[in-house]
Amino acid sequence: MSTAKITGLGTAVPPQKYSQDEIFDRLLAPYFGDKSVARSIFRNSGVGYRHAVVDGTYYSKARGTQARNERYMDEALPLGEKAIRNCLDQAGLSPGAVDDFIVVSCTGLDIPGLDLLLAGRLEMRPELRRTCILGMGCYGAFPALERARESVMADSRRNVLVLALELCSLHFQPTDRSIENIVSSALFADGAAAVLLGGTDTSNGERHPLSNSPPLPSLLGCATYCDYQTFDHMAFHLTDHGFHMRLSAYVPDLLAAKVEKVVDDLLGDHGLSRKDVRFWGVHPGSAKILDYVQSRLTLREHDLDCSRQVLYQYGNMSSATILFVLNLIQERDNPAPGDYGILMAFGPGLTLQAALIQW
Repeated sequence: MSTAKITGLGTAVPPQKYSQDEIFDRLLAPYFGDKSVARSIFRNSGVGYRHAVVDGTYYSKARGTQARNERYMDEALPLGEKAIRNCLDQAGLSPGAVDDFIVVSCTGLDIPGLDLLLAGRLEMRPELRRTCILGMGCYGAFPALERARESVMADSRRNVLVLALELCSLHFQPTDRSIENIVSSALFADGAAAVLLGGTDTSNGERHPLSNSPPLPSLLGCATYCDYQTFDHMAFHLTDHGFHMRLSAYVPDLLAAKVEKVVDDLLGDHGLSRKDVRFWGVHPGSAKILDYVQSRLTLREHDLDCSRQVLYQYGNMSSATILFVLNLIQERDNPAPGDYGILMAFGPGLTLQAALIQW
């Protein structure tokens, strides 16, 4: 019997780290109108620190989409390489052992893209199978994990590498003084995470040697829900000055209204219920979203500690964030064999994605 097991997990952030007050005072405050309102939004965001590939001088000059995208490609390659190497080191494998490579991003694009450039840079095999999942926002890691799982389930000998990388800081809109823009400016940050999935066979044991790191979970299944009537509530539009975030104040309410059914249906497909789940990894889109999800699922106060801690330490790194949450659960909470976990994320089109994992 074969299952899709996570055999490596690695994260990476740019070296520049700013406190939330530093970001407000040194980088963004000159562009906001009512600074008292903006400062209040920043201080109540649940974010304490963020990493960024740019400093305050970057916004002093108008930047078009081409300039922002060129900076994305320059910064994404070394950051992506670092996340991948951290992941493969944990798995005890070289880049040449990767059979499938899936890249997830919504903050930059070029052809040839990160998939080819990183594969060449890391000397992956020329017969490598590559896939790019672009433009899906904060839940983008989930369709990538599902594709990885399908590949491993079809052939348990394959190693499938997923990289989620976002450089949100490049898309700040200095001429937009709307509350929506201030909210997004208070949340989004830069980061990358890589995860490796491989097959296991109960008759032969694990095919992929791990380092001394604690065992990682298997991916048992995924679920998705999209509300086709609410496209205007969350979007990321391409403009002549980078991507422009559309983030409605109603997003937490709309997402929370659907979360119970998605989670319960996924668990029910595996003969489980919420009481069987020990670990909850929820994408920290904002502190308010975490509050709403916790309330709707009647979770205990500490159940979302890892999500809140990632939000505080890193901000919202879009698609990469959920893998930071999983990494923190792994490092901090010492899951035991047999424990179940639920991972969740939300994104454009008011899409909700969830995954069931087991250690």
